[in-house]
Amino acid sequence: MTDRAVRLHLTNIAGAGATQLLMSLLPALERNADVRIAEMALPAHGQLSTYRPAPSVRVVVYRRFLPNALSRLLECTLFAGRFSGAPALLVLGDLPLRCRASQTVFVQTPHLTSPTDSARRDGRLKFMIARWVFRINAGRAHSFIVQTPVMRTALARTYPAIADRIHIVAQPVPGWLQEAGLKRRGRARPEDPKLSLAYPAALYPHKNHALLGTLGQQTTDAWPVGDLTLTIPPARHPAPGLPWIKCVGILSPAEMVALYQRIDALLFLSTDESYGFPLIEAMFVGLPIVCPDLPYAHTLCGDGAIYFDPRSASSLREALQLLRWRLNNGWWPDWSAQNAAIPRDWDAVARSMLTIATGPVAPEWA
Repeated sequence: MTDRAVRLHLTNIAGAGATQLLMSLLPALERNADVRIAEMALPAHGQLSTYRPAPSVRVVVYRRFLPNALSRLLECTLFAGRFSGAPALLVLGDLPLRCRASQTVFVQTPHLTSPTDSARRDGRLKFMIARWVFRINAGRAHSFIVQTPVMRTALARTYPAIADRIHIVAQPVPGWLQEAGLKRRGRARPEDPKLSLAYPAALYPHKNHALLGTLGQQTTDAWPVGDLTLTIPPARHPAPGLPWIKCVGILSPAEMVALYQRIDALLFLSTDESYGFPLIEAMFVGLPIVCPDLPYAHTLCGDGAIYFDPRSASSLREALQLLRWRLNNGWWPDWSAQNAAIPRDWDAVARSMLTIATGPVAPEWA
């Protein structure tokens, strides 16, 4: 067995996107033959609380008895000393810990960077506290991992002192989508005059579901859309007066595959992303994409997507009309160049992360 080892810290992973990522990444980290996983600090609640690593991995369940925001603040500062020592620590939950350890931090949220969008007004205090914790603890980490050049630039701009310690490691689609082998090369129902769309995203302010609430009581005829599926609770419908918008709640992997099999295109509304997994998934499957005219989307999709102003309902409608016109004229996207830049499997991602986490460090981080 290898002598190189790391501890994994993921006590605060609860969001749908981060959870989905880790359900694919954790098994790959455990499969790595060069670095063994010595310990996992898991959350007490949520999907990851039931994750069961190999028997050789020590499991620590982090239980919270205070409100989450306060508990998280204390965990990363006053109580972080419990994570001091060896072996190296790979923190998968965005915030560095105030401990003495060889520490690498995987940053998955854009909210730790300087706020640039009004959508961040909701939860502003929470994000301000998170950025403060990141700033005071950043010196405790020898490396940071992000998913795109755009995120690296934003993080370096916000925290210049760590600019030379930020590494980019992109991720592929989830294992369940790789195993499905779904490849789309045209519309499922080419005779249908209306588009079938989906926006798979949780109900966070920056996901911009509110844009749909600005459409007003317009008839279906005003839009080239037959149905739009949202993966949010029906009770939180952003535009109850529009029957073509369907809210179905969280979908299982099998249900997501079925959704990708029948829709004409992915609609993405988010104003702020560190990566954007639905975009990666749509390109992997081969679907057309309509998404915001923002740097994170351009970084992933290049010139293959149809872009719109995420603050403008009329811009969105024009983009969807352009999509329908293109499809009616035989167009279908070619994502081969974009897919070539994405890792083929999670084992490669795990290998890159573990290499960074166990690499040489200066004495002040040992």
